[in-house]
Amino acid sequence: MWLSEWLKKRNNAQSVSSAKRLRILAVSISLNDIFLLEYLGNQQGWEMKFAASPQEAFQLASYGGYDLILCDRDQPGYPWREVMDRLAASSPRSSILLVSPTKDDYLWWDVLNHRGFDVLIRPLREEVVLRVIDSAMRCLSPMVSYSAN
Repeated sequence: MWLSEWLKKRNNAQSVSSAKRLRILAVSISLNDIFLLEYLGNQQGWEMKFAASPQEAFQLASYGGYDLILCDRDQPGYPWREVMDRLAASSPRSSILLVSPTKDDYLWWDVLNHRGFDVLIRPLREEVVLRVIDSAMRCLSPMVSYSAN
């Protein structure tokens, strides 16, 4: 490795660690969407955690510290409304996004009524994910600066 490459990587790592990293918990997300989220997480300097089940997510959310929670609409064994309610109760400072194959006004209002922030259409697309996450973070924590590479 060349010295200039090493210094560049070192400086990038230091700038990411000096700013607050966006912490995201994703619940029961499909494999294709996991690949995209990992890719974006690496690009943006996000700290990503994937929960395979709602039970695991409830436990992780109760420890707190997640800025954003992505909740898939198709939860095995749980209605998504119950999952969102329990996640919001466990982690009240987190912004929650529902990941759904459809989005309409009724669903969006339903998400808001269950303490969610917005709906992401599945399959996830890079530009939409970045826009919605940026919007959620601006609305809910305008004074906090999150790192991005």
